[in-house]
Amino acid sequence: VLLLCGVAIAGSLWLAGRTRIDNSYEAFFAPDDPSYQDYLAYREDFGSDEVSYLMYEAPDAEEGVFDLEVMTRIAQLTEAIEDEVPFLFEVTSLTNAELVTPTPDGLAIRKLWRDFPHTQAAMLEARAIFLSKPLYVGGLVTPDARYGAISIDMDRTSTDAIEVLRVDPEGGDGLSNLYPQATFDKLEAILARPEYQGIRFFHSGDVPMNAVYNRIIEAENGWLQWVSSAVIGVLLLIFLRSFVGVFAPLAIVQIAVIATVGFIGALGWKLDMMFGQVPNLIVTVGVAEAVHILIEFRNYFHQLRDRRAALVKTLYLVGAPCLLTSMTTAVGFLALQVSPVLTLSHMAVYSAFGVVVAFAFTMTLLPALLSFGPTTPTPRELARAARAKESAGLERALTALAAWNVRHRRAILGAFTVISAVAAMGVARLEVDTNWLDDFSERVPLKGATRTIDDVMGGMSNLVYLFDSGVEDGIRDPAFLREIERLQRSAEQSPDLVRKAYSIVDIVKDLNQAFHEGDPAYYVIPDDRELVSQLLLLYESSGGDEVQEWATSDYSRANLELRLSIEPISHTAKLVDGLEEAIAERPIEGATISLTGIGALWLDLLDYMVQSQIQSFLYAFVLIGLMMCFIFRSLKTGLISMVPNVWPVLLTLGAMGWLEIPLDYNKIMIATVALGIAVDDTIHFVSRYHHEFQQRGSYSEALTAAMTDVGRAVFVTSLILVCGFLVNTLSVLDALAKSGILLATTIATALVADLFFTPALVLTLKPFGPETAKAAVEEVPIGRAA
Repeated sequence: VLLLCGVAIAGSLWLAGRTRIDNSYEAFFAPDDPSYQDYLAYREDFGSDEVSYLMYEAPDAEEGVFDLEVMTRIAQLTEAIEDEVPFLFEVTSLTNAELVTPTPDGLAIRKLWRDFPHTQAAMLEARAIFLSKPLYVGGLVTPDARYGAISIDMDRTSTDAIEVLRVDPEGGDGLSNLYPQATFDKLEAILARPEYQGIRFFHSGDVPMNAVYNRIIEAENGWLQWVSSAVIGVLLLIFLRSFVGVFAPLAIVQIAVIATVGFIGALGWKLDMMFGQVPNLIVTVGVAEAVHILIEFRNYFHQLRDRRAALVKTLYLVGAPCLLTSMTTAVGFLALQVSPVLTLSHMAVYSAFGVVVAFAFTMTLLPALLSFGPTTPTPRELARAARAKESAGLERALTALAAWNVRHRRAILGAFTVISAVAAMGVARLEVDTNWLDDFSERVPLKGATRTIDDVMGGMSNLVYLFDSGVEDGIRDPAFLREIERLQRSAEQSPDLVRKAYSIVDIVKDLNQAFHEGDPAYYVIPDDRELVSQLLLLYESSGGDEVQEWATSDYSRANLELRLSIEPISHTAKLVDGLEEAIAERPIEGATISLTGIGALWLDLLDYMVQSQIQSFLYAFVLIGLMMCFIFRSLKTGLISMVPNVWPVLLTLGAMGWLEIPLDYNKIMIATVALGIAVDDTIHFVSRYHHEFQQRGSYSEALTAAMTDVGRAVFVTSLILVCGFLVNTLSVLDALAKSGILLATTIATALVADLFFTPALVLTLKPFGPETAKAAVEEVPIGRAA
């Protein structure tokens, strides 16, 4: 067994080396998802929409960002980024942005650092021009000229093939050699150079967000797992007080985690946003089954005084429940596989795989390790065990709890009914919503920088409307341009959310104004199609190229990009609903219109989350309920056993509703996974209760026997699960920390249900049959016919 385990570990490590991290937005969506297909079509027309955004200020400069010395350094920075940063498409700053100005012959495209004299007076002249350009105010410069910005457009996306994401084709697939980490690292290194001291930078955007998220996942998957293992190891040492009792469970779950990563690599999947919760999940869940075996083995070893006989007896009584609990936990995970959210669907499969692997090693490696040692316990061990049993406060407490349950079962059922009603009202208040910035804690500098940019400049999220005229040069029609402008103006009626809107309309209006010697009255769309064509031709012949961001080369399709402040996605949904109502009242003429961009993907994700929560929980409830009925060979017993397991989930979701904690993509799996985990201790408890009832014929006596025996293991495993999940609170990802707290809370309430609710139900409904005199029946483990 040890040899086979070594081979399995080596193979898993080799496969794990093939995995890579991807926390991009697109990782949530299946390749054939219609919304994702629309997004790919948009990217094919207009390129990658991933950006790095640098906002900056010069607090000590008299003229701020238009100080000559500051602008000189920004020009140097712009060139350094263009020359040194990998995977970029275009860099736009105040020093190289296109300024359309009138000339005697028509139009000219000027750029500050190429066409203006390098004097402070020229800088002030340039400031006046920039502040008169709506296209740039709020994007490259604030209205008060205190802040400037550099927009860095990429020519890669995080979901591109690995071959095109490497900086060095021969440098391997470590994060430092891959986009977006390599891009982000180089940008940060440039900004840290001495020549840019005195300029304060705020760096955010898709590239920093994805890169920072990937780095956090890479770092925390290791140390959080080890912290969890250390906490669990201390608990195991306290309750089991043996080397094997500490080492074996931890070794098993570490092997299971490695095997899970190897499984992901073998399938060609990626370590995405949902994976961050999985290693600790496998560690805590996997240890629980080992604890049941270890506690039972120690008891029987001292009772039977024979190592082999104790192992056989332990696996005879606990092996089948362990198998069944692993199956129910795996089913809880697999129920999430129905989700259209790709990352959640993948997590369902590899998490279930990890649970099954942990069980397999628990039933093979653990008995193999327990087989080493003296054949019989020494007199000293027996004496110590006897003293421990006599002074064991937990056993006495469980015995008293059993007696209390017998006396107050009706009151217990009444209390649980009232709590359930209050929780149900909380569930009715539960909202499905998400805000990606809330994933990060305040300890992550990116969060503060992003919030500052969003407050000052605005628009760190986006929403894109695509207009398709269906004909070449259709965009040159003034009527078509006015339809784009109409939707743009409607969107701008929500200034708290829509911070900036961009389209080809802005360029055409700017060209028209410049063509008429800068007269503000001409900042409108010309009425003449020929004039529109002439303006665009003059623009292109003068070297202008920014129009390609907003229109295709044949001028048949255009996009309207709305830059949105960072708000819950429900706010975006309300905006879209309002715009759709406006379109329905007055349809867009001469064009087909579609919604895409990252914001649109998040909207679809919101719908998918609602669908996933309902479907996956129903699947898990039905499948686990059927398994419980099969396990106990009784419909009544199976259904009774499900009630205490639904209650913790109801309580957690109800608390989220009352506390106004939204159900987002990180918490969407809590109900289903918690059901799969919570049912484990119920199986152990009810199966032992049923076994003891067969021996005694009395529900109250059987409860006392089951409570003092398996109750200890249930308490220890629940404590391990709670502490293991609470380790997630150390994460710098608030999403992971909150999920850990909610899972820990659910497991704690599940323990309360197992120790109070389940006994009260069994004592009241008597699902095992009528009470009789002591039954002299053969001991038969649950799940096997007598």
